[in-house]
Amino acid sequence: MVASSPVRLLYHFPLSPFSRRARLALAHKALDVTLRDARADAALLDEARARSAIKTIPLLVEPDGRALGDSGAIAHYLDAAYGGAALWPRGDARDASAMFEIAALVDVALNTIVDLGSRYFDLKGDAAWPAVKGEMVGRAQSALDALGERAASLGRPTVLASGWCAADIWLFTATAWLEGLPARAATNKNVGQIVTLGWTLPAALSRWADAHRERADVRALG
Repeated sequence: MVASSPVRLLYHFPLSPFSRRARLALAHKALDVTLRDARADAALLDEARARSAIKTIPLLVEPDGRALGDSGAIAHYLDAAYGGAALWPRGDARDASAMFEIAALVDVALNTIVDLGSRYFDLKGDAAWPAVKGEMVGRAQSALDALGERAASLGRPTVLASGWCAADIWLFTATAWLEGLPARAATNKNVGQIVTLGWTLPAALSRWADAHRERADVRALG
């Protein structure tokens, strides 16, 4: 049994869009959290993996010792466990459709790009690679293009008229991460590989993100 802690913990990778989602979700709920950088300290990464069966980062550990991985699960859990501003507002079905579609498109784009540029990249010498790469990059680009269209058609800074929610968090963290990849390509192998895949970030996403870069919670990400 894992011992409880007097504080709430978040094991994270500072630049990861998935970790940043969790941090912004916690900020949205005005919940204090102690950050543990599992990228800088291998012992913390081992510690986090020992607490979770899915062994992914971010990992939220509540003061009573309960641990939960996956940024999506964390955001839904925070809505169920705590009051305050909703991350996934309930109400109009049209709003729900827009919110969950954007979150799903972001996950398709990020997961496809990350998997192809890291886990599968060593298969690039295989004869099937060009076809597989073309299909996967095409899927990611289709999701990115759809997100650009959604952002351009909003007519307001946030996905929902009611204001900042999880869909905005998903979209902003993905956009900021993708924007920052070229500058990191020379010093990070996986990032360098991801950059070579041939995807393009729609300009509409960067323009949409501009409205949120000076938010206090976004600036606190560092």
